[in-house]
This record gives sequence, structure tokens and C-alpha cells, in this order.
Amino acid sequence: MGSNNLAQSFSHAIEGIVESIIYERNLRIHFFIGLLVLAITFFLPVEKEDLLWIIFAVFFVIWSELVNTIIENLMNLYSREFHPVIKIIKDVSAGVVLWAAIFSITVGIIVIGGLIFNWSLEVGKIFAIISLAAFPVLSIKVVRNWKTRKSKL
Repeated sequence: MGSNNLAQSFSHAIEGIVESIIYERNLRIHFFIGLLVLAITFFLPVEKEDLLWIIFAVFFVIWSELVNTIIENLMNLYSREFHPVIKIIKDVSAGVVLWAAIFSITVGIIVIGGLIFNWSLEVGKIFAIISLAAFPVLSIKVVRNWKTRKSKL
């Protein structure tokens, strides 16, 4: 399994990422959007600190999706049968990716929205506040509605 050879270690790491890209649609989407966002920065006067935030946001979403892939595969290895605890683990893992994406959108609104649309910092602040305040409330309502519809079927 493991390797004492540094080149083999890198090879295994790259193989894991490539396998994930091949089999995980959402990871391909995140890579594509990340590349698109980073390509856009070549045409905008992005300050060094802002570029670091954009790069961090892109890499954070991809990192989150890779961790989500690990967790989902571990849970599938443990059991293919439905189990309520495994469902919670997978849902929370997917939620981490969603939360990373919301963070990335916030960074994009602040940095890219400011450069392209001349949005003030308040637009980003408002989006962040709405995300933090409204997201849990809306999520609970959506889940309850979904469970109600599911129980009627």
C-alpha cells in the first residue's frame, strides 16, 4: 500500500486525484469552474491579496469535494445497505462541499463582482450574512417539505 519512495508517493497521490476526476462528476464541475474563475483573473486588475483569496477559495472547494469523495467511498465500503447514520455522514460531507462553494461565491462577489460590476463590499457582506442567517432556516424548511412529500408517496 504505502511507499517509502517519494516519486511513488506522488504518483499514488496523482492517481487518486485523477481517479476522482474520472468518476466524480461534481469534482469535474468544480475543476472547470475553478479554471474558468482563475482564467478570468488574467483579464482583470486583481490585487495580490485578492488573488490569494480567489485561489484559496477554488482550492478549498476542490479539497472539500475530494474529502467528500473519500467519506462517501468509505461509507460505501462499510455498507451498501441504507443506514440512517451513514446517510447523515454522507449528507454532512456533501454539506461541507456546499458550504465551501458558498464561501467561494462570497469571495467571488467581493473580488470579481467589485472589479466587473463595481459592487461595493456591502454586497459581499450582505450575501455572507444572508448565507449565515438564512441558510439554516431555509434548509430546515426545505428538508421538512421534502420529508412531508416523501411520506405522502
